Amino acid sequence: MNKQFETQSPEETFSLGEKIGRHLTAGDIVCLFGDLGSGKTTLTQGIARGLGVPKEAYVRSPTFTLVNQYEGKLPVFHIDLYRIASLQDLENLGLEETLGSGGVAIVEWAEKLFDAKQPEIPLLGMARWLEIHIQIEQKDTRKFELTARHMGPAGHPVFTLQ
Repeated sequence: MNKQFETQSPEETFSLGEKIGRHLTAGDIVCLFGDLGSGKTTLTQGIARGLGVPKEAYVRSPTFTLVNQYEGKLPVFHIDLYRIASLQDLENLGLEETLGSGGVAIVEWAEKLFDAKQPEIPLLGMARWLEIHIQIEQKDTRKFELTARHMGPAGHPVFTLQ
């Protein structure tokens, strides 16, 4: 199941993230794919707000810490895999526990969670996930394609978004 959106500004990207966040549930894994500067962190900030993370919590990309946790109506784990170079690095992070913790995990540079030769196969024990592919169209214009993986014919509640 797929759904597409387009935003014209960082504020619209944040707003889209907020709407997505309101539809996420415990155990959801959101995998973000997109080039540097495509809006992954802005979307994540909106998702966190939609999950009840307070405005005072400064949601920033965990490029150096790799994982930031925020408290909202559910625990929110913001994971940045940009600096991960190998499966060994990935395993050393202990992400399987984080991904199975009952919170919501948002993963930037999520392509590093998947086999390079078979990108539909996750390297960690993920049973189902939501993919969001972000494409830069113009300076502030972004296209978002949401895809539910292994979530059954009904997909995910996020697909009720307008």
